Amino acid sequence: MEIHAPHRPILTLKEALVHLCIVTAGILIALSLEGALEWSQHRELVRETRQRLRNEIRGNQESVQTAKTRFSHAIDVVNDLSAPGKLKEAASIFSPVGGNLLSGMSFAFFNTASYTTAEVTGALGFMEYSETIKYADTYDLQALYTRMQDGIEKDVFAAAMLGTSLLAKPTPTEVDDVKRQLRLALGGLAIMENLANALNERYSRALKDAP
Repeated sequence: MEIHAPHRPILTLKEALVHLCIVTAGILIALSLEGALEWSQHRELVRETRQRLRNEIRGNQESVQTAKTRFSHAIDVVNDLSAPGKLKEAASIFSPVGGNLLSGMSFAFFNTASYTTAEVTGALGFMEYSETIKYADTYDLQALYTRMQDGIEKDVFAAAMLGTSLLAKPTPTEVDDVKRQLRLALGGLAIMENLANALNERYSRALKDAP
């Protein structure tokens, strides 16, 4: 914005006041237009951010659906390998091919690009406080789920790998190791399932309450 001096000298107080009023009005109009433009840009940024967050949350919600596993059944089988057919069934459960222990299992993969972008661009700062808190709570719980999943995933694969020892003639120690690892993995999966239910509720609330 530029302010130009009058084209001729100001000779009276009245002329000075008129010129001052004109300059002041021009400054106020320019500031108002600039503020309106910024407000419009911020509003558009918030609108685009909300849409990206909704799309990202929908995708993450689909990813967190927990898969059905065979861990409970595997523990029952391993607990009584002396029963007729149980050793053969255990071998099929831990076989690297076919309907083994890990069949149908999947672990969630979460996208966070939209939320990270919203933080970097400052879009969250232009939203209502209650809306910002809603997204923050959702992504904080999602981060906790990710950390839990990383550890439980290792326990799950460790149980599957240990179980391959049952394909030959297992020793009592090997059987006990498999049972211990199966229980550890099953306990972790139970915790993860409860956390998944809580996270799913956060996702649904975020999508439902979105403007």
